Amino acid sequence: MKNFFRIALFVICLFSAGNAAGQITTLFEYPVAPDTCTSIESRCNYSVQHFWDKCELTKPFAAENDSLLMEAMKTYIEIMRAGANVNVSLGSVRNLMFKAQANHDNFLKLAGIAEYLLYYHDTDIVDDLYLTFAQSVADASWAKKEIRNHFSEQIKRLNTSKLGQPLLDFEYTSITGSRKQLSDNRSSSETLYVVLFSDGESGSSIERMRLSTDITFGQLVDEGHIKVINIVLGDAPKQWDTDSQNYSEKWEVGASKDVAGKLDIRIMPCIFVLDEDFRVIAKNKTVDYLKNWISM
Repeated sequence: MKNFFRIALFVICLFSAGNAAGQITTLFEYPVAPDTCTSIESRCNYSVQHFWDKCELTKPFAAENDSLLMEAMKTYIEIMRAGANVNVSLGSVRNLMFKAQANHDNFLKLAGIAEYLLYYHDTDIVDDLYLTFAQSVADASWAKKEIRNHFSEQIKRLNTSKLGQPLLDFEYTSITGSRKQLSDNRSSSETLYVVLFSDGESGSSIERMRLSTDITFGQLVDEGHIKVINIVLGDAPKQWDTDSQNYSEKWEVGASKDVAGKLDIRIMPCIFVLDEDFRVIAKNKTVDYLKNWISM
């Protein structure tokens, strides 16, 4: 409900953007949808399609304007989330990055900001949107090989763990020493799967304990509505038997030394929430997010 009101307020501002012109410092003039655009989607679509029209992409972005460029990108993404058609949004990004190649530094700076907003900021960028930015760099033959490889690797990881798609069926070593696949945990009932990645650091241990001692979460696990698969990133710890005492006996516990390089893992500890078909419905979430989510 809180998100609904935030988006509704943003859309109201979008409709009245012309009245607020000049009150906020921006890098360039943002578009204002004409009165012929009468629906939220049509106004958002227009604004997304014309957002960068007044931005001089051929001239270098001055370093002192980086914060304004960041705000422009965040506003651009917010309009998409407020109601723009997905295909319109993706087409707009492709068009932006195509035009930006007129200045290679600008092109890479735009891609870098998109990367920052995805990996180091709380901006909610959908996977396909960022993939469009990343693919444009990976396909840029003029870009340095290490830069293209960097974005190519991100594309691989995103494609194995995209929202709405099945998570990569990776292999791990169980706490008993047997080799297993993620899909081995499939249940015949409509179970929600929580894949919790941890790295052995104290912060991960504390977060894992917070989740394992949560009464509501524990009840859902006990009743079979949720199954937790906790994967330690790396080789199975030497102190495996001792560590196992810190896990709930109802959790599946294992270790994988190569899964970190295959999945879109951005935070630690990291939570993926999967549906009964192992499709990703939430990812890169914290324990607090999960606790709040199950209490709703």
